[in-house]
Amino acid sequence: MRIAGRLLLAVPMFGLATGALFPTVALRLQGLGSDPAFIGLVTTIYYCGSFLAALTFGMVLSRIGYRAGFALSALMAAGATYALTLTDSQTAWLLLRFAGGFSLGAYYVVVDGWFQALADRRSRGKVFATYETVRLAATALGPFLLVLGSVNGSLLIVGAAYIASIVPALLTKEPHGTTGKTYRFTGLVEMARCFSAPVLVALCGGIANASFYGLSALYATGIGLSVESIAFFVAFVLVAPAISEIPLGALADRFTRMGVAAACALTAVGACLVLIMVQTPPLWLACIGGAVVGASMVPMYAFGLSRIVDASADSTHVEATSTGLVAYNAGAFVGPVLAGSAMAVFGPVGLYVFLALVATMAALAALGDIAFASCCPERTATSPNKT
Repeated sequence: MRIAGRLLLAVPMFGLATGALFPTVALRLQGLGSDPAFIGLVTTIYYCGSFLAALTFGMVLSRIGYRAGFALSALMAAGATYALTLTDSQTAWLLLRFAGGFSLGAYYVVVDGWFQALADRRSRGKVFATYETVRLAATALGPFLLVLGSVNGSLLIVGAAYIASIVPALLTKEPHGTTGKTYRFTGLVEMARCFSAPVLVALCGGIANASFYGLSALYATGIGLSVESIAFFVAFVLVAPAISEIPLGALADRFTRMGVAAACALTAVGACLVLIMVQTPPLWLACIGGAVVGASMVPMYAFGLSRIVDASADSTHVEATSTGLVAYNAGAFVGPVLAGSAMAVFGPVGLYVFLALVATMAALAALGDIAFASCCPERTATSPNKT
């Protein structure tokens, strides 16, 4: 944990900037007269860029290393953000948000892999969970940067935060033998084949994460909560994963990734069923149920990714991280659309109908990995072999 301390200082700077950027972009486009459909398209394009980076940036990272990779992703993010202040063209905004999404995807390839590489099997869950907690908390605080200035001023502050994050990253230890490794796209296919169940768990994490964050407010509106109650509900359920990440990560270190993932997924199924049966719950029940679902399902990505890295050789860490991120991004891309469709059919409770199905799929995948993983079995916490 001490080795990763400097890198943890870079994470909140990047998280604050990213959290501030989403509402800032929406407000800026609204001020330019863009309709909601175009604003939604810009968001979709952003995630397309992130997905492409998850698929391809590992090739760059394997050549230049984590420090240079972090600096490159932060500079790309800062450049794309600053350029938004220079143009009102909708076409330019589409291209720049794609570039911004690519830089964020590249950042996750670098940082997620870096934390995984700095840890070993006995500490990986706790280290990665601490990173996730810091990231989630900083991202949640990001929108408060809007109070510091105008929209263009906020964009400049965001760009400065991206650049500032480079300093602690450059002071962080570079894992041994990072550069010079061959990155193979076929390696992603091999990883997906060998680790099909953990990949599915990471995919479920992306689906649940994006659906949960994107549609919780709509669910709260649908069950008739007041404006004040909606604000409280959203804040309550969104902070829950930040609290659960570290203890669940420690449990995964002590036991097995997929065992803890299965238990969490089944817990989420139970909470979803309660909220499905009580279709218009009181505020306290909606908060507790939603918090349990979020606290249980958001860490699925960390469980799936760490499981893949645990059983991978050091020479394939970049490919292992890329595989987990591709799965997560694919889930995040389709999750909100599928959840929204479920809500259109079942009403507000459709969110939890959908999340119950996703949690069930994650539980079955995790249990299947425990029972049938013969290609790349999960190592025990006491194994002398560490990645």
